Amino acid sequence: MELINTGRSAGGDGLGTLADLQGMADRYAFAGIRGKVADLARAREYRTRLDSIVMACEAGAEAAAIEQINALLSEAGASPQIAAHDGRGPHLHVSRPTAPLADRIAAHFAMGLAWLVVAGEAGRIRSCESPSCRAVFVDFSRNRSRRYCDSRTCGNRLHVAAYRARKHA
Repeated sequence: MELINTGRSAGGDGLGTLADLQGMADRYAFAGIRGKVADLARAREYRTRLDSIVMACEAGAEAAAIEQINALLSEAGASPQIAAHDGRGPHLHVSRPTAPLADRIAAHFAMGLAWLVVAGEAGRIRSCESPSCRAVFVDFSRNRSRRYCDSRTCGNRLHVAAYRARKHA
């Protein structure tokens, strides 16, 4: 969801520079894979497509989400394989080792969405209900009742505002 949220931030584009893309790549174990300027534009395009998949999931349009996920995985050249390297145990690589960084990141996030859809859990993909936040998240709560991307920030901010409004009234 991090890639999608870079386009939903209130402070502007969170994917403004190649360094932003590289920082995300490093956080998701793509360290050592250097991005190129072309990857930045491609990552932004993939971000828009991933956001569209999230909106389809939220709307309950599972068939549309599946179609979009399959198209994105195909375009990004996803070819899942188990790998173990650099002291890390077995893990999945979902793109070919020679793929551009943007393709690798897009395939990684699209596979995450694919797993949710296949597991019948597309309804867990949500947008934050805070009026000042547009972030998306996956609701892993037992009763599927999570409403905010982060209860300590967005949720708390709204609860405090409601409390103050009640006290003021």
